[in-house]
Formats: sequence, C-alpha cells, structure tokens
Amino acid sequence: MMTAAPFARPDRYQNRQEVLAFLQNHLSPGPWTLTPPPAGRGHETYLAQSDGQTYFIKLGARTAHYEALAALNLTPAVVATGRLTDGTTILVQSYAPGRSPTWQDFRRYLKDIALVVQKVHHSPAIKQVLAAAPSPAYRDAALAALARLQRKWAAYRPQVTAVAPNVDAALAQIEREIQAITGGGLAACHNDICNANWLITPDEKIFLVDLDAMSLDDPAHDLGALLWWYYPPELRPSFLAVAGYDYDDLFKRRMRLRMALHCLDILLPRAQSFDQFDARAFPDWLTDFWAVVAGRENPHGYDDD
Repeated sequence: MMTAAPFARPDRYQNRQEVLAFLQNHLSPGPWTLTPPPAGRGHETYLAQSDGQTYFIKLGARTAHYEALAALNLTPAVVATGRLTDGTTILVQSYAPGRSPTWQDFRRYLKDIALVVQKVHHSPAIKQVLAAAPSPAYRDAALAALARLQRKWAAYRPQVTAVAPNVDAALAQIEREIQAITGGGLAACHNDICNANWLITPDEKIFLVDLDAMSLDDPAHDLGALLWWYYPPELRPSFLAVAGYDYDDLFKRRMRLRMALHCLDILLPRAQSFDQFDARAFPDWLTDFWAVVAGRENPHGYDDD
C-alpha cells in the first residue's frame, strides 16, 4: 500500500507516484507515507515514512556529491540512489532531525564548523567527483562565476530597471578588481554555505546539506560567505586557522569579491528550480550586496536578537 498526503502545490510534486514506486521497489514494500518537507524552494523534495523510519528524498540531485560527503559523515547517510523513467536522479537519505544554526551556534561550534569546511575543501575523495576546472587560478574562477552571474542577471534585469544601472556599475567594478587577483589552488567548495544548509542534530553532529552547487572553486567563495554573515572580524583569524587558510590581505580581497557576487546570485532564481523572482522586493533585497561591494560589514550584525 502506498499513500500520499495532500499537497498545496501539485506542480512541485508531479513525480510523487513514481517516487513512491521507487521506494517500494528499492527499500520496502510499505506502506509508505509521502509528505512535503516544511520548507524549500529548489528541487522536488519529500519526506517519506515507513515502518517507523523517515527518509529525505530529493529529485534532480547530484548524487555523487552526497555519496562522497556521506562517506565522510559530513552529510546524512545515503540509503539509495537511482533514476526515474525520464532520467531524473533520485536521492534517498536517512532523515536527520535537527535545526539550522543560529548566530550563537556559529560562535559556539566555531571549531567544529571550521573542521567541516577543512574536510570538505581538502578531501581527495570529494574533489574526485567534481568536474575538473579549466584553470586553477583564483582570477579565472572568479571571472567564470561573474560570467555565470551576468547571464542570470541579464534575464531579470529588464524587470528592475530602476536599480539596474547601479548593479551594472557594481559588476563592472568587481570585474576590474577581479582582474588584479593573483594565485591559485582550488578547493571542493559547497558554494551555498548559508545557515539553511547547515544542520545541527540533537546529539550535536554537524552536517552540510544541499550539495548540488558544489564545484572546484576558490575557497574564498565559501569562506567569504561564512565569515561575513556569521562571524565578526575578531573571530575570523581563529576560524581560518582551523580551516587551514591565512587571513592575509589577498584572501580578504578575494572573500569580499566572491561574497559580492554570491549576494547577487542568491537573489536570482536557480535554473530548473521552483524559486520565485519578486521584482518589487528586489531593490530591498540588495542590502547585503551593496554593503559587501562597499567593503562594509554585515549590516544585520552578529546577534540573534
């Protein structure tokens, strides 16, 4: 027997019957209950329950990323992977109850979080499942990220003409600064390392989730986001010492430039996702982008209040 709970947005769950059949064939004959998770805007996802067990299901995931991190206990265990009839990947993970970290958690678990970053960035097994980069240079990685962002921006720019010239000018300035970057040495980067993609379990395990954006990239991309959003300047040297990086002027500049690109990128819908673009709210969403471009600290502060 297979049952499905009511869904508020059927378009997001068009494959639920095939997902249920996959679970029945690969895990257990059931009965199964399939429900949407409490949040999420990206790929088609579910929570599945049977025989007292709960699993997290994600369609369209890059399953090799999850398997590589799960082997190192850096993301919840992978139970099964496969493909639907149309070729879409399906990922089944053990469901790990937990919560996203608060600002206080980021400080409390500083060494633990820095160690997770260190393990992900430098694991040969994780690097092996990521596509080769055309160049190891930090400048080339940043220019490639800028080019991807400019293509996304071009699709939504006509909807926000009031702020578009200022955004264009900022991107031009960022490009000029990127051209002056030197050095190289790419890491296995998560590339969307916000608090929503960290999980702290009741027994204090710390996991990274939502791994589909991973690639070989400048480690300053991940660390710029983590440090600017969650750690005041006085804590950054100790975090980077654990993660394995020097807190020098070049690294600071690379973090700022990559964080500026990231702040704009996350405001624009991802391809093949259920993200929405709100043109009316977009100018207000640019607060972080303008702050990073100007070299200022997080305008929201570093407290949970």
